[in-house]
Amino acid sequence: MRATALACALLVATCGYADLTLVQDGQPTCSIVLSSDATRSAKDAATELQTHIRLISGAEVPIAYDDDPPEGARILVGDSLLTAAHGIDSDEFAMEQIRVSVIDTDLIVIGDDAKPAGGRLNGTYLAACEFIESVLGVRWLWPGELGTVVPKRATVTVPAGLNIDFTPPLLKRKIRNIQWNERVQRGLDALGFTKEQFDEVHGAGADWFRRHRIAGSFSGGYGHAYGDFWETYGAEHPEWFALQPDGTRDQSRAGNRARLCVSNPELIAEIARLKIEALQASPDLDCVSISPNDGGGTTFCTCETCESWDAPDGEIIKFWWPDTPDHRIEHVSLTDRYFKFYSAIAEIVAQECPGRMLGAYAYSAYRTVPVDAPVHENLLVGFVGLNYMNREAGEADRQRWDGWAAQASRLFLRPNLLGGGMGWPVNFARRLGKDMQNLIAGGLTVTDFDCCYQHWTSKGLTYYVLAEVLWNPEQDVDALITDYCQAGWGPAASEIEDLYLALERKTDEIYDASTFVNRKESQAVIAEFYTDEFLDECQGYLDAARAKAAGDETILARIDFLQPAVTYARLNRDWRVSRTAFRGGDTQMKATYEAADLAKEEFFRELGMSWSINSAYLKFYGF
Repeated sequence: MRATALACALLVATCGYADLTLVQDGQPTCSIVLSSDATRSAKDAATELQTHIRLISGAEVPIAYDDDPPEGARILVGDSLLTAAHGIDSDEFAMEQIRVSVIDTDLIVIGDDAKPAGGRLNGTYLAACEFIESVLGVRWLWPGELGTVVPKRATVTVPAGLNIDFTPPLLKRKIRNIQWNERVQRGLDALGFTKEQFDEVHGAGADWFRRHRIAGSFSGGYGHAYGDFWETYGAEHPEWFALQPDGTRDQSRAGNRARLCVSNPELIAEIARLKIEALQASPDLDCVSISPNDGGGTTFCTCETCESWDAPDGEIIKFWWPDTPDHRIEHVSLTDRYFKFYSAIAEIVAQECPGRMLGAYAYSAYRTVPVDAPVHENLLVGFVGLNYMNREAGEADRQRWDGWAAQASRLFLRPNLLGGGMGWPVNFARRLGKDMQNLIAGGLTVTDFDCCYQHWTSKGLTYYVLAEVLWNPEQDVDALITDYCQAGWGPAASEIEDLYLALERKTDEIYDASTFVNRKESQAVIAEFYTDEFLDECQGYLDAARAKAAGDETILARIDFLQPAVTYARLNRDWRVSRTAFRGGDTQMKATYEAADLAKEEFFRELGMSWSINSAYLKFYGF
């Protein structure tokens, strides 16, 4: 059983009571009982419980209903006549609160399945997954059958007096699960694979995220909010849009990413009206977005009023600017400008919709902490940051986060960090897990991690630790890492943990060097760190693990699952080094580069569609 406050401190074995037996010698001794009008969450929970008890013991526990309840031991899933008879009613729960309890011969698995305003929640399903993981001992290391660890036993019992009562602290626990999209298709086309082949493997990935409780009670948005504004208002109100350096306010070349004149009071009033309308139309909605569009073909407003809203002594930054050699100019940060805009809208909205949130990014040219601008209490401020590949950037991000935490009542985190080291075997699971614990303790309420690119052989431990900590930040991160290795590799656990430690040290080395910029521009920089000596060390851990696991086909298959991390790192290193030399003018490297390119292509095709490495995404990015 994992060493966590949730699993250890809340599992209470009461003297004088016998454990509750669910399966005896491969035969079911209980029934799963649902209400005749069970929620979708309860039905899904019942299916998960039935499935995993069968995987553990081979026993098919029957499902019954409370209008004709069976005798004997029962697993009561969700609200029903039987849970009511025990005095348990999820209407009294906090949002997403779960309870797993043994009372007499009933195991109760229940959670909050509805928001006060009527929106659907998934509490009972969350409770079932917590029970399956914490009590039954199942581990979902990565998607698919090989990544699912099921302890086999013919008899399944539950401790007498079991009582798990837990409410997740985060309103939203999101890790973006990359599935098929146009970018993936471009990679597939380059490799000669089809969407159907991709979906056959990656289509099952959603189960991993659901079982790790990547969900939340939060409903609403905080992304680009003005995609249709130029089309809707451009002709009638051109003054609502950003004055450009050429003296026009034309946003036609911006597509759906028009820039606004954020100091315009009529624009502010119109946005507030739209947001009030949206919130009043949907009482279940927690948040609507007022975040600006980023990117596009135009730049920020240069009008006198907008410029006057900037803090003169703010941090100097660079942002996109037309008609300059590098398309950048130095300018004071626009944070004060944008938070005056955000707060002006929030003040109007609060009069009609008190307490309702407005999503507002701290990003791009408005990412630094404001100097003088107010941060309205109803703003849900989204920080795009955290970096584990560059110490200078990472420490700057932490300082900015601390500054925002001191000024904003509500914070959400929308980092791009899971793409760091794309394609390379990096490991910042420990650092990320412990940082997330601190951020949640400091006021973080919503997370939206972009993105899980499905490189499970190189990033799987990081994905796993992150998911676990988002659900329950009280867990011991070091114990989670050890448990991950022990669950997946048994007798070879110490060798696999040594491999992850080696990758962690290498990632820290890259971090301390501060030469990594981003995943697109820094591939050649990272390649220098993956020397033959280091990769031989990593290979040695895998070879030693195979020796320890001899005869165990499942564990050997999991070791083979990790092998592409080392194999591809070596191929990618050779390709990067030879490519950089050849393109730098060393024509003698042409044959070496061509051979390395061919070897990498053959690796991708032999690997095919795999949870180990998402080769289609690497190919899209040119890796």
